[in-house]
Amino acid sequence: MKRIPSIGTLMTPFPWHLDISATVQAARALMVRHGIHHLPVTDPDHHVLGLLSLGAIPDTPEPVADWLMPVPRLDVHTRADEVLEMMVETHQSIVVLCHHDRLAGIFTWTDACKAFAARLREPFLPSGGDDAA
Repeated sequence: MKRIPSIGTLMTPFPWHLDISATVQAARALMVRHGIHHLPVTDPDHHVLGLLSLGAIPDTPEPVADWLMPVPRLDVHTRADEVLEMMVETHQSIVVLCHHDRLAGIFTWTDACKAFAARLREPFLPSGGDDAA
């Protein structure tokens, strides 16, 4: 019998993140350079303090602490179905995943769609080739 996977098996591990002492301008540059929309902000010990969203921050030299949004922090061993239900119920598009209270990864709707697509393909053979009908 298959078990429901933990969210840690589906997350984006070791995400880009920024220290709380950084500026919003540095955060914006990092997000644009790497094509990301959300950026966890951590203290020097990698404890998550909040999240920056590219669409919600200005291009100014202000400290990132002034623009932090709260973000759900869950343990990497939490069951994936529980995380997905929580995201739907609370209208969250991202959660931060921690291991021993330190940043370990993120899980977004993009990660959920990738995982769902992979699960849909599991029972089927790869398509393509020149097999005749």
